[in-house]
Amino acid sequence: MKKSLILILCGLLLGVVAAVAVTQYVIPRWQRSAVDNTYWQVASRLDQGGEAFVYLHAEQFTQAVQAVLASVKKNVAALPEAQQAQASQGLVMAEMMFKGYGLEEVSGLGYSSFALRPGLHRVRAVLHHRPGRNKGLIWNITGPAPRALDEMALFPAGTALAFVSDYDIVKLIEWMGQIAPQMAGQEGQDPAMKPGMAPIKAGLQSVGIDADRLFKSYGGRLGFLLTLDPEKRVALPLGAKPVSIPEPAFALLVRVQDSYIFDTLKDKLAAMGQTKSTEDGGVKKLAFPRLPAPFPLEPVIAQKGEWLLAASRLSLVDDVLAPRSPRLSQSDEFRAISYKLPLRGNGFSFMSPLLPRLVSQALRENLVNFPAPAALERITAFLDNCKGFCQVWENTDQGLVYTIHHGLEISSLPGLIDAFIEIGRQQTTRQPEPVPSPPQAEEGQQTAE
Repeated sequence: MKKSLILILCGLLLGVVAAVAVTQYVIPRWQRSAVDNTYWQVASRLDQGGEAFVYLHAEQFTQAVQAVLASVKKNVAALPEAQQAQASQGLVMAEMMFKGYGLEEVSGLGYSSFALRPGLHRVRAVLHHRPGRNKGLIWNITGPAPRALDEMALFPAGTALAFVSDYDIVKLIEWMGQIAPQMAGQEGQDPAMKPGMAPIKAGLQSVGIDADRLFKSYGGRLGFLLTLDPEKRVALPLGAKPVSIPEPAFALLVRVQDSYIFDTLKDKLAAMGQTKSTEDGGVKKLAFPRLPAPFPLEPVIAQKGEWLLAASRLSLVDDVLAPRSPRLSQSDEFRAISYKLPLRGNGFSFMSPLLPRLVSQALRENLVNFPAPAALERITAFLDNCKGFCQVWENTDQGLVYTIHHGLEISSLPGLIDAFIEIGRQQTTRQPEPVPSPPQAEEGQQTAE
């Protein structure tokens, strides 16, 4: 009896799997274009059944661009010799961006928009390439494959803006070294003396830094962080009167393989006598004197483990590196906007709703100086309703996939566009203020010759 029941359940399970496979995979592919496109590869990365779905077969466009470049190259060769150099340089720059950057390898573009819940939308954008066609810089500068986005745990509560991404600086420099000789018309020079790499190495060597050792120490990730403390306020001199905002603090984040970068900075700055070096709890710090600014600015360089920070003040370093301090990922605001956001990728960014509201505040406090107050009110109302956004991007084996979460309602765009049009019209028709005439000499006063 038990065996029969197990066989029945297995049969039902196989039937369900077969039905799903037929409805989701086989039936949609009965209709195929006569052109060998990448629709299904791109569509598999998009959300179907939402409010927008777009696919573009990009290979037709890349072939057209290649034909145009080939035609232009023939026409440049027919120009007088005096005009060929400048025209050739412009053509080389176009080919560099199209081929070297990887745009010619884009085989498909995709876009979809899907409402995850009322007021929360997920946008997905895909830049697809066929297998093996990923030699351009765009496919190689943001990391080899998606990974766990563990750096999300670095951002403290109060984070208003954050960005972190895989970024291969060495590949960027190598690419620049490859295209620079072409732009300069020096294709035949010694590869060891590529202009992209040689000046950088020479410059670092001149100040006693081993470039190869420096690049080896770099861990392949860069980030930026801005926090706003609502319990403290500072006044920024913007517009007609100062704007009061929460106290800001910011930091640049660099992932490192070892302490070479920190130790090198420590040695170089020690000779200047302007820094104070400390180490406590596994955190090494270089503190600078306070700088004049409308907000607290006491620069500090710190490292703990694989992360190196250059921050505007020490308290931010403690917030980032302290394991028990409140995290952005624990806040209700972040959880709301990141609902069903991918947890793996090659980069991540976040913007709090507080930032557009601060922009709205600054605009309102300078409303009297604006040529179209009614239009500006519509813009500030739009900013006040902004719910922020967060984004994850992935470098997959078939291209780049961007997932963006936002709370923007499409219905608000017509009013926003109309406001910008009205502002442009007001500025175009606005009469310039009359220039005061020079003072007239009083009657009987002699004018100097």
